[in-house]
Amino acid sequence: MSASVFDDKSVKPDSKALLKAIGKTAEYWKKIRSNLESEYGELIEDWKYYGQKTGWLLKVLRKKRNLFFCIPLKGSFRITLL
Repeated sequence: MSASVFDDKSVKPDSKALLKAIGKTAEYWKKIRSNLESEYGELIEDWKYYGQKTGWLLKVLRKKRNLFFCIPLKGSFRITLL
C-alpha cells in the first residue's frame, strides 16, 4: 500500500480528485492555499509519482522553490515541509 491514496501510476490526479479524496478536510486545504497565496503570491502545483510505496504526491512550489508536499490520504491529507 502506498503512502498516498492515489497509487495508480497510469492515472494522474487533479485538483478535483484531490478535493474528493480528502473529503471534509478540503476546507483546510483551501484555507492553507488561500493564505499562502495571499501572503506570497501564486503557487504552482505539480503532481509527481514517486513509486509504488509512495504513489502520487502533490508538490507545491512558489516560482521555482519547493515549499512542501501534500500527501493525499483517505479523508485527510498530510503536509511534509522540505
